[in-house]
Amino acid sequence: MNPPSPRILFIFVEFPNWRMARSLSFPTQVGLEHALRQSGADVFSVPCLSIMDNNSNGNWLSRLQEMVGERKYDQVWIEVVHANFDEQFLSWVASLAPVRLGMVMESLQYEPYVYDLEPYLKTRKERVVRRLAYMTHALMVDEVDVSDLNQDGKIKAMWWPQTVPQASIQSAAPASNAYAVFYGALYGKRQGWLNEPALAGLLVQPGPSLEYQTAYPALFDQLQQLTAQALEGGLPASQHILRRYLNVLHNLRESVFALWLRSLQQGTSVVNLPSFFQGFPSRIYEGMAAGKPVISCSVPGRPRTNALFTDEQDILLYDPDSPEHLAHQIRRIQTDKSLAARLVTNASQKIRAFHTTEFRVAQILGWLENGVEPHFSV
Repeated sequence: MNPPSPRILFIFVEFPNWRMARSLSFPTQVGLEHALRQSGADVFSVPCLSIMDNNSNGNWLSRLQEMVGERKYDQVWIEVVHANFDEQFLSWVASLAPVRLGMVMESLQYEPYVYDLEPYLKTRKERVVRRLAYMTHALMVDEVDVSDLNQDGKIKAMWWPQTVPQASIQSAAPASNAYAVFYGALYGKRQGWLNEPALAGLLVQPGPSLEYQTAYPALFDQLQQLTAQALEGGLPASQHILRRYLNVLHNLRESVFALWLRSLQQGTSVVNLPSFFQGFPSRIYEGMAAGKPVISCSVPGRPRTNALFTDEQDILLYDPDSPEHLAHQIRRIQTDKSLAARLVTNASQKIRAFHTTEFRVAQILGWLENGVEPHFSV
């Protein structure tokens, strides 16, 4: 007999405008909530606007205690890096369910040069660990952070490789341009890579992704602005009204995600440049879902991450210190059609088998139930 479906309070991070929100991957928040519902879980979802205090009248979290009332849950899932809330709020959250899962969507430790460029990151680990003290479990995207937290022994941590919704996975897509594409913020060493003579004409950062050719960004901004104004003006704390807001948000996010995958299809391949984050970012999984060959740097000191995909079979890896090696890999995709086809076919199969959002949710729920961390590749 199957165990009863869990009652889950899902608190996810969102942003007040599309300029900030566009960098947040759909499968890590609204898409994750959708997969939880598909699993059969009874989910009550509420967004936390990242730059607002949770007591602000323009934030849904300011109404959460009123909407929850005396109800209790089996689990709470809550984003603990970007959301803005205090420890009093977390103490109340801890009273709601015996299982509290903190979602950590960033690395907590960085190389020294990163701290020089972004000093605010020096306090991230301390802040997140303090919040995790109210949790019983944690999902963490960086495998080293998982090991550190499990060694500490205060709560249980599971590695959280990224995903795409199953319905988003597409077959091989023809390229509209001869170059490889990179989408992402130009921080750290990335600008230097794009200016490398060895990569001239081979690697391009295209213009804005395709949602900017639609009304979706403006509609997103209007939704957030009008909702904040209505809440500040005394909009009743109603789960019905919240669900209506969430339906619009989900439709916007899902439509933009489809356009994002189309944006990734514009080149011969999708390139992942070195990043502050020490793992495979969502761009890799999304490039594979878009039906494009993916070329990524390997990640130093992250053996489990590098083993998620097989070099020369479903991904091409390059030396993170060699633009010339990246240029060589891009040329191989341009000239070797059988290689490109093999990479796309194998990557699609691996994504479907191990890295759909629906499958990952089932793995997480299983881990919360039995404590056994799942496998993420063959």
